Amino acid sequence: MPKNPNDEQFIQRRMLLAAVLSAVVMGGYIYLVPRPEPQQQPQTEPAATPSSPAVIEIPQPAAVETDPVEPSGTSEIDFGSQTVEASREQTVTVETNSFLVEFTNRGATVNRWELKKFKDAHKGPLDLVHQGGAKRFGHPFRLVRPGGEAIAGSDEALFTVNSGPTVRHAPETLVFEHAKNGLRIRKTFAFEADGHIVRVATEVSEGGRPQRHLFEWGGGFGDTAQAGNTAHSQTFYFDDGDIQFTPASDAEDERISYAGPFPFVGVADLFFTAAAIPEPGNEIRVETSAVEIVPTGDESGERQQFVAAAFGGETRNSVRWYVGPKSREALAGVDGVGNAFGRIVDFGFFAFIAEPIFLMLRWVHSNIVSNWGWSIVIVTVLINTILFPLKYKSTKSMRKMQQLQPLVKQINNKYKGVTMRDPRKAKQNEELQALYKKYKANPMGGCLPILLQMPFFFAFYKLLTVAIEMRQAEWLWVSDLSNPETLAIRVLPLTMVATQFWSQSLTPTPTADATQARLMKFMPLVFGFIFYQFQAGLVLYWLTSNCVGIVQQLILNRLPTEQVVIETGRKRGRSGKSSKRRKRGR
Repeated sequence: MPKNPNDEQFIQRRMLLAAVLSAVVMGGYIYLVPRPEPQQQPQTEPAATPSSPAVIEIPQPAAVETDPVEPSGTSEIDFGSQTVEASREQTVTVETNSFLVEFTNRGATVNRWELKKFKDAHKGPLDLVHQGGAKRFGHPFRLVRPGGEAIAGSDEALFTVNSGPTVRHAPETLVFEHAKNGLRIRKTFAFEADGHIVRVATEVSEGGRPQRHLFEWGGGFGDTAQAGNTAHSQTFYFDDGDIQFTPASDAEDERISYAGPFPFVGVADLFFTAAAIPEPGNEIRVETSAVEIVPTGDESGERQQFVAAAFGGETRNSVRWYVGPKSREALAGVDGVGNAFGRIVDFGFFAFIAEPIFLMLRWVHSNIVSNWGWSIVIVTVLINTILFPLKYKSTKSMRKMQQLQPLVKQINNKYKGVTMRDPRKAKQNEELQALYKKYKANPMGGCLPILLQMPFFFAFYKLLTVAIEMRQAEWLWVSDLSNPETLAIRVLPLTMVATQFWSQSLTPTPTADATQARLMKFMPLVFGFIFYQFQAGLVLYWLTSNCVGIVQQLILNRLPTEQVVIETGRKRGRSGKSSKRRKRGR
């Protein structure tokens, strides 16, 4: 490498390398980061209804019965020496405006938890409970001890449940109770009519002594039919001003546990989450392990890795349980956890760019055009308009470099054949640096437009990956902006390549190297190959950027070009020296 980074050939190589690396990095995303597969358009999910973090009062059973009992009274387990057990297995279904939950009294666990306003990736009902995983690893709200050991006798126990019809409508409270051979358990689920909050309380005692325990969601959470969802299966907890995520891969070899006065903990996949919000100041534990299950609807039968999660850790666990979409609007509607709850939607490293873009998209969608595709177009036009002054400066820099190419070539020819280790190489670099300084030229200015687009590219990529608003969002012929086009021949990437060739033909190039110039002409094909696999929304963003860039470049090309006054009197080289020698010879 030359001692001075302003060597012209080195600079040109860096410009080419920057473009190639940009393409490689974007390509790496498509192959290293799994993408969702096309899905059906969901209905708009309403925001969660604010809830109070009040303590759940758990009723007390009136008597020992073999059929469901009617509870009333205190919140402490005190069955005495009585046996409380149902005579048969039964199911109870509770329906709210947001979800439908089916319980079984065997273990007092959940058979189904369906979000009513969403469909899964195969256009079927979105059941957050993986049926195969539940059979193998236990149904949601199974009780375990800290560390994951099962509580003997709890899984197969037939719990009593407060009397009522088999199908109940919220607001509704279910109280499951079991007492036998010294084991006493009570679980309470209080449903609200609207929103996504369920108040959950669990208590366990053995031989009259309260027992620490956790309730588990152990067989796979979320829309496992979503392609690539295994990469987004993770638990989380909020601590010290930030959300900490634990993916399934981290817990592959051992169970991972965190405990503290966390405002909330939970489990999530790409677009949905279930979070436990304890009473303020109470400690809560989250334990993460990994399970292997076959995704819903996968005919190959190949198992993939998902997280299993357990929450609680006290002798009496009392939480508000949020189950629903990872929507900033819905999460912001949950009372008592502040804005931090919305950060469950993880926009990644470029969140400082992705979040403002998302807010702009949502505002445009709400106030200008109720279509996410057109919202992307409008916001992209706005972004490129804001960046126009930088594009103008970059174009001026490239034109100035074009005019300086004869002088640059003259210096390079003067030191032709000089190796990198030759001391004269430093002199060459000094002359190039002096040339650029004299004419106030920036040899890297031509890279500015593509480098500026990279943060926006990654921000848009993450936004389209995690924002549930983009899930199954339609635009013209595109059925899902968060996935690649489903057409046999994808129109958006091919149009993007054509506009990039056009844009390139309009843009001045600062390099005089013919080989490098030819390589740069192939860059649109490289980008097209990579973008062919990206989400339609991301390709739409880049295509719109190209179109706006073409209009801007046409305007710039009509503006008068600033002519650089090149001083030719000082042009001296080896040719001048040889001329003097010829004169002396005469």
